[in-house]
Amino acid sequence: MSEILKAYTADQLKTMGRNLVLAEAIGLTDFNDGGKTKAIIDMVADIVGGVSFDVKEGIYKAIPIALYEGFGFKKKAAVSANGYLRPYRKPAMTIKYTGAGTAALLTVTSTNISATVTGAPGDAFTLAFSSYDKTDVLAAAIDALTNWECTAIKDVNSDTLYQYTAVEVIGKTDYTASTGMDIMLATAIEIPVSAGYSVSIDNMQIITTANATILAGTSGVQCLARNTTVGTIGNISVNAVDTASGKGFINSVVDGIEYVINDSAFSGGAEVETEEARAIRFADTVNALNAGTEQGILVAIESIDSVKSAGMRTSFPFRGSNTVIVDDGSGSIGSELLIEVNKVINGDPNDLVNYPGKGVAGIGYIITAPVIVDISIGITATRLPNVNVDLLQIKNSIQTAVEQYINTLQLGDDVLLSEVIRVGKNSNSAIYDLIVASPSSNVAIGEDEFARTGAGTSGTVTVTVTVAT
Repeated sequence: MSEILKAYTADQLKTMGRNLVLAEAIGLTDFNDGGKTKAIIDMVADIVGGVSFDVKEGIYKAIPIALYEGFGFKKKAAVSANGYLRPYRKPAMTIKYTGAGTAALLTVTSTNISATVTGAPGDAFTLAFSSYDKTDVLAAAIDALTNWECTAIKDVNSDTLYQYTAVEVIGKTDYTASTGMDIMLATAIEIPVSAGYSVSIDNMQIITTANATILAGTSGVQCLARNTTVGTIGNISVNAVDTASGKGFINSVVDGIEYVINDSAFSGGAEVETEEARAIRFADTVNALNAGTEQGILVAIESIDSVKSAGMRTSFPFRGSNTVIVDDGSGSIGSELLIEVNKVINGDPNDLVNYPGKGVAGIGYIITAPVIVDISIGITATRLPNVNVDLLQIKNSIQTAVEQYINTLQLGDDVLLSEVIRVGKNSNSAIYDLIVASPSSNVAIGEDEFARTGAGTSGTVTVTVTVAT
């Protein structure tokens, strides 16, 4: 770059000042240390030298910014984190099977509650509501059975329990997200949860972004949600919202919903684009100015604020058609974003200045959300015995870090076990050791796929923390 502004160091300015005073022969010759003339020249040189370099740096930084603004190349705005909220209602009771059977199927009728157990038929039972008319009495009877645990949550008539037919108990979770199956009341009918249902935590509001329904016989439902507070602050940890424990409060009143929790971390929140990132994106845009190229189309799509990443499968699903995969950070593409991407690719006849169209004439473009690959990770970690940090706190720290790593991977990024270990270990200073028990190798992700885990998927991050011996 040619010199725009000549800047001098303080030492250079001191020499120039001394030479100027001598050349002008104004009678000032006290240039020794402690001399007034030297002190004045040094002071001015230090100030001017610092200011001149600051001005030079400011001008150099302002030039590309002015270029970007002149071309309407705006910074990408800060974006919100995405995740899931789980509104729930209290069940009548919870039940858990602890024996050696491989399956424990529970059936509830209007008169009896019974269970059949595969592999351990002696653990089966049948109890009549006529003998155990209240759920506290019924729960105590089940809890007294070998290899069964049961806790009454609501003391109601047993014959109003929701009627199940051969429902598996093993591996189910209850409304507090611990092990055990929750048994709902027959009167606990479906509860719709509309988009816009909200809770607040730490001056942040979190709202659901899609409709969901708590089904009869279940205690809760995972609802896709967004933290309306933009930026990284919105990337909240596992169980940051747990209104039953006083963490956050419910803004939306829906009859039947008693508490809200987030079983998985929120992720994807990002600050306003940095100047360094904008410079890289500008260079990519210039290199992809020709409309119709794969890079040109993807760069234009990725410039949309709400787009986290995009990819393309050319000549797919057939020749003459390209499939464009777009993600908004939640693994989906909403109707508004779909319209915006369509305008970028196909142009907007009403605004050809901003949307001239990047696609090729005669080629069809199918815009779709990515294929979600559910990832399950099993982790074991240890803490030193003399470290006074709660094991649950360590577990939540690891789960949060690993979920946020996986759920912010870009389109086609593989899940690397080395990264799982790194983010897991760095999540809490009390962790002594951490290994990935499963899977045994990196998980390969296809070019039109996203790795995702946690709430809203069938993937889980299971963490076991023990004290090292």
